[in-house]
Amino acid sequence: MTAFYDFPNLPGPGEIAFCKLNEVYCCDNRNYGNISTFTNATKNHPVINVTRDIHHHRQTDENISMYIDVEDNLLKKITSVWYKQGFLEALSIAADPTINRESKSLALAATYALKVANVFSAFRYFLQPHLKDIGPKIVANYSNTRAWGHAPIKCLAWHPHTTKIAVAILDDNVRIYCSEVSFVSTLKCKAQVNVSSLSWRPFSASELAVGCEQGVIVWSVDPNSMFTKPSSSNAVLLKRSGHSPVTDVSWSPNGDLLISCSGADTSMLVWDVSMETAVPLRRVAGGGIVFARWSFDASKVFAATSSIIFRIWQTKSWSPERWCARGCRVVAACWGPGDQLLVALPSGAVVGGPVLALCWERGGRHLAVLFEESHLVALPSTMAFQQNFSEGSCLTVAWSSGRVQHFPILYTDSY
Repeated sequence: MTAFYDFPNLPGPGEIAFCKLNEVYCCDNRNYGNISTFTNATKNHPVINVTRDIHHHRQTDENISMYIDVEDNLLKKITSVWYKQGFLEALSIAADPTINRESKSLALAATYALKVANVFSAFRYFLQPHLKDIGPKIVANYSNTRAWGHAPIKCLAWHPHTTKIAVAILDDNVRIYCSEVSFVSTLKCKAQVNVSSLSWRPFSASELAVGCEQGVIVWSVDPNSMFTKPSSSNAVLLKRSGHSPVTDVSWSPNGDLLISCSGADTSMLVWDVSMETAVPLRRVAGGGIVFARWSFDASKVFAATSSIIFRIWQTKSWSPERWCARGCRVVAACWGPGDQLLVALPSGAVVGGPVLALCWERGGRHLAVLFEESHLVALPSTMAFQQNFSEGSCLTVAWSSGRVQHFPILYTDSY
């Protein structure tokens, strides 16, 4: 950890840093300052400001019924609930005396069946506690975005080769901002609900993987197309029973394989996207796989579980080394140059409080740390380093207000 000593002095109270030049923070007035005063390195970067008034949340749009409910008979109610919510919910309807007034014998049988099912469920949750939470709650528990459930920006991802960034916002639309075009493309389809993660495919200008509740949606969008809302025919849904919600997606540095993780599944899936097939990498101990991180040379994959166990997979043989964290699960990890691996635990941090996310730029000179708690008035929600920034490093920060800031870290030739 000696690499993290001798930090330069931070900006003083009331100062706002717009960039960092040769180890010196360039600060100016909050209201009148502008990054162009110090550098033009980000003058062509997209301007992003996701405000609350553009959100059209699912609760206010898609879930409002335009029709008057009609009283169905008992069989139709049970069948409908079974189809939409599952067998246990259907049993609950059949056992409810306020709903099932037609058949007392069915209600009694359903009550006993429900008790037996609850016993088995309790035993299953005892063996696999990571299965207690469902749907969005799982994503919220393991997301590296602060307040994921109501943050204006859920996650973001820079393209590895071009100045193009994907931003997932509160209503689960994914917007594509690019320095080369003025319009913004919006990706949205019916299956794209509770977006958790984004990952651009390396060596491809158009493929973006979106992790969501149902699985992984891989969008293929022509970068030269002028359509701002591509059709859902440009999207392929990759899903597998028991592997939902997806909490993390990550393309390999070579762009040939895609890994998806779910906090409710003990298997990590390695997808061949062209064939739409997946190979599960399964280990019983440790609970659900929360996230995975490829090393720069694609020779290793770090996989964190919902328990104290984490593994490092060798990708040539796909054999894992098992490790245990001290007392709590790993909440963030990132690879650095030379296969250096940095992990963070939610407790035991000396400075800044519990860590929520880590970003290490490819050159290895700068590490960004996002804390779970902060006393600052404006809170960053999520962050990422730009991968193709040639003048140094550029950290992109999504603030809790919905504004996205590009913070360049520059070095002159004479330094």
